Amino acid sequence: MQSQVIHREPNMRADGKRRVLAKRRWLIVTKVLLVLSVASALMNCGGKKKVAVAQKTIALFTWTRPGELAVNQDLCARFEEEHPGIRVEIINEPGDRAMDKLQAMVAAGNPPDVMSIHGAFFVPLAAKGALLDLDPLIADDPEFDLDDFYPELVELCRYEGGLYSLPRYTSVYVLFYNKHLFDAAGLAYPDEEWTWDDYLAAARKLTVRGPDPERRRYGCVIDFWGARIYPWVWANGGRILDDEGRRCLLNRPEAQEALQFLVDLRHRWQVCPPTTMADRRQNIAMFTNGQVAMFQTGAWDIQQMQEAKVLRWDIAPLPKRQQHATLLGMENYAIAAGTRHPREAWELFKFLLGRDAQEVMGREMEKQPSRQSVANGPYLAQEVGYTRRAFVAALSYAKQAPNIAEWDRVSHFIQQQLDLMWIGEVTVEEGTRRAARQVTDALQESRE
Repeated sequence: MQSQVIHREPNMRADGKRRVLAKRRWLIVTKVLLVLSVASALMNCGGKKKVAVAQKTIALFTWTRPGELAVNQDLCARFEEEHPGIRVEIINEPGDRAMDKLQAMVAAGNPPDVMSIHGAFFVPLAAKGALLDLDPLIADDPEFDLDDFYPELVELCRYEGGLYSLPRYTSVYVLFYNKHLFDAAGLAYPDEEWTWDDYLAAARKLTVRGPDPERRRYGCVIDFWGARIYPWVWANGGRILDDEGRRCLLNRPEAQEALQFLVDLRHRWQVCPPTTMADRRQNIAMFTNGQVAMFQTGAWDIQQMQEAKVLRWDIAPLPKRQQHATLLGMENYAIAAGTRHPREAWELFKFLLGRDAQEVMGREMEKQPSRQSVANGPYLAQEVGYTRRAFVAALSYAKQAPNIAEWDRVSHFIQQQLDLMWIGEVTVEEGTRRAARQVTDALQESRE
């Protein structure tokens, strides 16, 4: 059977339609060419041709609350504008388990390119080979001024000869006090000459007892846990570990006297509430609502205090005994040893540790700069309504908590005994003796 062929006679109407369609196609092509011509002219405006740049994505790990996260996002947006070939993905973990998540990412072989690390976790990560040695990058980059960072902070970022992180900011413990309560009690404000005896005398006078919890007030509040007790031990000439990091020295008389002074504030003098480590946020709340007159903390709590509009407060050094002492804290930036983009990670690292970024963090988030030029310049020059100089001055005598690779495996022995001492289940003498023995034995066993 032959295929059927259909013949169509010429149709004048169809020819007319084809001519119209052809004309429309010509107009569309003309418009497209015009748009492309204008776009080309704009791209070549000023004689500089913009070429599309392939982007590399690098991950930044942070552990901040929403306000600081927003500031970090703004900084990263500025960085991306200055580095069009790099995109920054922020991985933020605001909870108390942030360092656990970071260590899990490292252990799984998927570390962030740049990471913010709590100072206590720097050495364990460096010991595992998880962090990139920064010395070669710094030596190869004449624009990076390492000398602007406080030298004592830089030294604390070294591990076995290498430099594995740098502080994005530093922090120290100081004494926050309620000016209204001091005025009402007729007491002079604390200053750099204050001793433990002055502190106790003021706490006793500021304490108001009674059955009505609404009218009850305490002279001070003590966080009897972890690094918060170290400044008191150091001020009395005591130590936590020996120089080699092999023996715990909390069973020495100087350390025992310091811890007994703190325990007596609760049990003998009854000038501080019976709060525990679990009541950390409650302690801040008690200070901001006027139930507590003195509170040991750092700049990280200032924003919450500023939210209490009726609170009149200021800061002073912690009281001294044999000497002034405080804890030197750091939050560090580091680069992952396993990063696939070391140059791009270095550029972000430099930007976040630059003068402009530190000035922004000091102004917007009350972060104490680790760069001397920022700390002694715009940070101190800013009008803030409190004695900010006390933070900077404390760096001259601040000490870092024990920072050994095994610390996260032995520190719980100390905290267990501190908890028992605080509630009165063991004496300070017995608790420190147990803690020293347990920590020392564990350190020796781990190094055999």
